[in-house]
Amino acid sequence: MTHARRPAVLVVTVEVAEEDVDELNRWYEEEHRPEKLSLPGYVGLRRFRASDGAPKFLAIYELEYPDAASGGGGGPDATRRMEEVMTTWKRWDRSVWVELELPPS
Repeated sequence: MTHARRPAVLVVTVEVAEEDVDELNRWYEEEHRPEKLSLPGYVGLRRFRASDGAPKFLAIYELEYPDAASGGGGGPDATRRMEEVMTTWKRWDRSVWVELELPPS
């Protein structure tokens, strides 16, 4: 399969109750991060916690190409463990952003 090699990011925001934060972080670091970074097209993952407001958590997955985000991100590809963790999420959002190709100046 040929993919356009245009860099992209997958951006995920998550809001969870404070009592679920430790489990979310454990899952991300011990299971989700290694799983995602083993997939074709995933090259990095950075996570952030809001200093104020909501949602509390932001994950930015660096992708070699936008189509990389199509596989292994939930739905039929979700693991049972991922589904368990996601039941604690109050709100979440997921979007793929493609790097702009600006004309030469």
